[in-house]
Amino acid sequence: MAEVLSALSKKLVSGHYGPAGDAGIRLSGRRLRGLWQLAGWANFETAAASALEALGLSTIGTFQSAQATQIACAWRIAPDKLLVESAHDLGAFNSQDLAVLNLSHAREAIILSGPAARDLLSQLIAIDVSPAAFRRGAFLQTGIHHVGVLIHCVEETDFEILVPTTWAESGWEVLLENALPFGLEVHSNA
Repeated sequence: MAEVLSALSKKLVSGHYGPAGDAGIRLSGRRLRGLWQLAGWANFETAAASALEALGLSTIGTFQSAQATQIACAWRIAPDKLLVESAHDLGAFNSQDLAVLNLSHAREAIILSGPAARDLLSQLIAIDVSPAAFRRGAFLQTGIHHVGVLIHCVEETDFEILVPTTWAESGWEVLLENALPFGLEVHSNA
């Protein structure tokens, strides 16, 4: 079977960039285990219940907080839609009441971390990303350089940015260029 390559594989060149000294920003990439969209209609929560139970999730969640288990991370991206990262094949849950789409090759994960990560995000998006407003486990949907992204606050200074694969390189370049003044470490593997 052919190996799927990341759209960022040529961009992930390890090294220190920008001013000498400690890096305020670290950038890397991470392969998604699998990405699924669950969508429904008026009875979405009921229709999604068996898929959620298989992933160890009890509800469809809220619009601002990610749900995570050992085998999945879920983001409620609309009233009737969930985005789920999981290595499990969720296609079997497709039904009349629940549309399940495999989006595994449609998104790339860019990892942004470091003491200046929030400062960088503040330069790129018009949303309050202070620790009080954007806490661990929270996520938001916004645009970076006119590209729709989902940003998940994994830890105090660690963020995962899900960007469409077709825009991954340009999104990476925007992050890299804006990170240079802070000092930047790029890691080829996350």
